[in-house]
Amino acid sequence: MIFEQTEGGLRLTIDDYSREVVVHLLGELRTEVQSAKDAAPGDLPPHMKRLFPTAYNDDEQQNEEYRRLTHGDLADSHLAAINDATTLLEVDRVFSVDDLARFVRAINSMRLVLGTLLDVSEGDPDEPSDDDPAMPQRQVYDYLGWLLQESLEQLRS
Repeated sequence: MIFEQTEGGLRLTIDDYSREVVVHLLGELRTEVQSAKDAAPGDLPPHMKRLFPTAYNDDEQQNEEYRRLTHGDLADSHLAAINDATTLLEVDRVFSVDDLARFVRAINSMRLVLGTLLDVSEGDPDEPSDDDPAMPQRQVYDYLGWLLQESLEQLRS
């Protein structure tokens, strides 16, 4: 288990290197979300579309109205979760179950973006092949999946 129960809540017990990698990735995601927040409607990068989904598949005019009304708030919500997760990753930080829920949201967002960049699908093999040039990114994707799963299990208990 990667969470230690303490008198004041929970403590994440991942190694320092993993912690640094996740904090670095959250910083990159923060930059991407901020850019997406400021982007014109047609300029949203493809890898960010899962974080800013459309509401109406067949009606572009309604999608534009939906985006106008929700896009900034959605981006701000993602940014807040990213900032909270970065804080929660501080060494020896103790946090609540509510904090963990925000951590899960940020890790899930990061995994969605990375999975989109890697074009991951349910049919992909579990283990990347040694000759896959994206193997390091796929390993990070798998690590984030494990971290997400462990976090969700902690939330359920």
